[in-house]
Amino acid sequence: MATGRTYDLYSPGFRAATHETYARMREESPVHRQPGLDGETPIWFVTRYADVVAMLSDNERFVLDPALALTPEELAAFEEDVPIGADPRVSENLLAKDGDDHRRLRRLVSKAFTPRMIEQLRPRIEELAGDLIDRVVDRGSMELVDDFAFPLPITVIAELLGIPVEDQRRFREWSNSFVTPPVTRELREQAVRHTEEFVEYLDELFARRRAKPTDDLVSALVRAEDEGDRLSQNELYAMVVLLIVAGHETTVSLITNAVHALLTHPEQLGALRADPALMPAAVEELLRFESPVERTITRWATADVELGGETIRRGDLVIAVVGSANRDPDRFPSAEELELRRADNKHVGFGRGPHFCLGAPLARLETEVALATLLRRLPGLRLAIAEDELSWRPIPVFRSLAELPVAWDA
Repeated sequence: MATGRTYDLYSPGFRAATHETYARMREESPVHRQPGLDGETPIWFVTRYADVVAMLSDNERFVLDPALALTPEELAAFEEDVPIGADPRVSENLLAKDGDDHRRLRRLVSKAFTPRMIEQLRPRIEELAGDLIDRVVDRGSMELVDDFAFPLPITVIAELLGIPVEDQRRFREWSNSFVTPPVTRELREQAVRHTEEFVEYLDELFARRRAKPTDDLVSALVRAEDEGDRLSQNELYAMVVLLIVAGHETTVSLITNAVHALLTHPEQLGALRADPALMPAAVEELLRFESPVERTITRWATADVELGGETIRRGDLVIAVVGSANRDPDRFPSAEELELRRADNKHVGFGRGPHFCLGAPLARLETEVALATLLRRLPGLRLAIAEDELSWRPIPVFRSLAELPVAWDA
């Protein structure tokens, strides 16, 4: 652990004791400043529910665009150290914009992700989930991530965008590169290579959609880009990247974490089997209990702010630790317990405020369908390896199992 870090938030050892670490932080130093992943840049980590909600709801003093918080000289100094992964062709998306720019980009895709529009996808999602189980049901075992949790949401988002589903494995490689911090030379070179491959792929796709539009989201975005100032070329690249990455990465983790939580809490699994109507509430509790998005991306303070007894200065970097807030006992009684019938469950698993997750309705629906299909089709579903053999992906933003081998009574 780097000098100056009070809490280990990045090592494999941290992944084995994540929630214990966050409990200590909430108790000892709920708004805490220490070096981030690079071991040098100081970042404030906000861990209590009330403080996280206050921070995420304040889009004036905590922003995503550093240009709103830094002087031109400070911004120039910062940009000298920007990682290669922050290529403007794939980074000018909703997660990097504030105010009018954010609202403009969000409006372009928001109609496709309303609860009413998403509910119309239920039959197709049920069909896809059933087909995936058909492929493995007679085997009596599978690796849940590769065989089910990944192909389900990537197929859904690919169909929404109008991208050939046979390319989904390439998307997985590219997506993993985009969410992995480029902390080594090898990872930086890989990020550059994958960005070039992805932009080249998108250029060909956009050309096909301009020549022959279809009823899909990419065609709609290309039309918006062609109308002029509504969507720049880089914004077009970045929007598709965000929809692909956010459209499946979070849901893969959510489905996998949910299955893991249920299989390690058999009494709750039994309650869900006995009462399928419990499913919507169960998904909310599973989102709270093991939040797939563990930390927000970094925000910037635009002014001095008092938060949790600390003074965050203008220009400071701040991260909200969603996974900690959702286990805060001051907000959730028996916060460390999985309770599928939890009544008051206003978790922050999808964020809060203007940047609340646009794809939340889709992630909820996909998880409901995924769990219902697994429980209905796979009797005796259980872990196929010991709990201590499981490993978590070393990605700071996500709480995500690398794999989840399961078995059932074939």
